[in-house]
Amino acid sequence: MKFYEYGEQNKRVIVMLPGSFCPAGALEYLYKDLAEEFHVIVLDYNGHYDGGGTFTTRQNEAGEIRKYLKEKGIDSVCMVYGQSMGSEVGMELASQLIRSGVKVGCCFFDGAPMIKLSKPYRIFMYFKFRTMIRMMKDKTIDDVIQWKFLSKFTNGDTESLRPLIESLIQIAPVITDESIRNESECCYTFDYPEMSEEMQRNIYFMYAKDEKACKTCYKLVKKAYPKARFKVLEGYGHMTYSVKCQPEYIKMLTKICKAHAVD
Repeated sequence: MKFYEYGEQNKRVIVMLPGSFCPAGALEYLYKDLAEEFHVIVLDYNGHYDGGGTFTTRQNEAGEIRKYLKEKGIDSVCMVYGQSMGSEVGMELASQLIRSGVKVGCCFFDGAPMIKLSKPYRIFMYFKFRTMIRMMKDKTIDDVIQWKFLSKFTNGDTESLRPLIESLIQIAPVITDESIRNESECCYTFDYPEMSEEMQRNIYFMYAKDEKACKTCYKLVKKAYPKARFKVLEGYGHMTYSVKCQPEYIKMLTKICKAHAVD
């Protein structure tokens, strides 16, 4: 696992977790501005770079992040932020941090696919993801943007996710089938780590109304974390609001961080 830090290290910490098959750079459009006010830590998961081994489980990935923070002497995290699969790793991370005595101010999860699916469906999704990644290996961003099946994720606005799709293309040549399988399992075997009611009130979930994650996961997440805060947006696709309305999104994250500041 590789870690990257931005901003002044004496400022409050935000840990940012990218989605499936995405490197740390997929979040640059967010962390470059957040780093003006916060100490931002982003990472490349195992299996996402040359010589980077294999992505195994969300528990192991979260455990490595927790260990890194401990070695850095960080005893409080203002926000754990996750996109898509990064939300599941993020919830596991928040749970591990709290249990180890690290203070966590809040969490923000965008497009979280927090669900437990049957083995046949998980196998189907693995083959779907593997096919997509293999197809990307010799393609340009302009080629991939035209793929019609991606419009299902983006509510017909694939162009908005150009920065994230570019990062997927970067990962495609190095990620192994084993890592793809394990990331698929990470997405669809979620076990809903227990959170106190007090902590739930500091957890924010954002979904686009028409995205699949909202249609399939929203009620389950709401049941698991009934005191958490939920925002469902009209007219957007999976995480497209964060790109299309980036200034407003940054302001929202900053406001939430300041409202739940921990020292």
